[in-house]
Amino acid sequence: MTIAVVSHDAGSSELICAFIREHEALVSWHIFALPESPMAIICKRHGLMFSPINNPSEQLEAIHPDILLFGTGWQEKCERPYVHYCKEHGIPTVAFLDHWSNYRERFDYPDETWIENLGDFTAVSDEKAYVLARSLNLPHPLKLSNYYLKALIEEAQKRTIVPSNTLLFLSEPTDAVAQQTYGDPLYWGFTQYTALRDILDHFGQFKCENLTIRLHPSETSSEYSLILKQYSHIPIQIHSAHTADLTDELLSAKMIIGFDTMALYIAALLNKPVISYLPSHNRDFHLPLPQTHQLKNLDDFVPELLFPSSLSIEKFGMDFASFINTLTKAFE
Repeated sequence: MTIAVVSHDAGSSELICAFIREHEALVSWHIFALPESPMAIICKRHGLMFSPINNPSEQLEAIHPDILLFGTGWQEKCERPYVHYCKEHGIPTVAFLDHWSNYRERFDYPDETWIENLGDFTAVSDEKAYVLARSLNLPHPLKLSNYYLKALIEEAQKRTIVPSNTLLFLSEPTDAVAQQTYGDPLYWGFTQYTALRDILDHFGQFKCENLTIRLHPSETSSEYSLILKQYSHIPIQIHSAHTADLTDELLSAKMIIGFDTMALYIAALLNKPVISYLPSHNRDFHLPLPQTHQLKNLDDFVPELLFPSSLSIEKFGMDFASFINTLTKAFE
């Protein structure tokens, strides 16, 4: 059996690559990725071979795949031609969803043609994601284990890192996502920059000595540097996601704050104090964190937030044989 894979954005690419590594010897895998994309970087990290994205029709006709797995996100839509080809030729397609937000928007909702971009199946990695996918009527949600998270937590637990007295801010390109999705960078009433100002204005309540800003892979530091000049009394560093190891940064921080990035959930699983901060009246919390660790206003901060919540990875997902059987039976 041959399985084709195409992905770009980091979140779903991590899930897919971990899934491949877990089942690498069971089928023949053919990965397609843009050479400098997050997917390509992840493949190189794990020694997974990939072909540069070129002519989708020619590439797929050359390997005759039985199944296509594809990533979802907002940065690039390079998966689309591969998905459309497979759907036109009766090849089962599976969309991998990371996180718990913007599920329909990844497929260009509310554009009237968004349904054409869906997979025949939708892969999710926990019960909350499964319930959400079903509520949105996404095609045939499938439960798959989150091998990426399992491997990350197991590896992190082996590290010996002495925590610093640092508040770690996990930035996300909120303005760019809002602009692309809704045509307004302030659609949610805040951006990563206004949120950073809030955090700096309330810095004392976190009981930390310094702040580290971890940039999203699609961000640069220029806008942040302008803001930081106004807070010279606070020691601040800016780290690139391309050069700073995520696990090390999470383990070494005293406390982590962000919006609803998966890294916040990972930090909670690593027994770190976390805050999901969404200063918005029209954006809901999506991370599976206790409500006590979700704030709309930093004025609501309480000392209990300086301590971690107890989370663990749930047992979830079908085995690989059942996964393949489900896909192939549906197309018999």
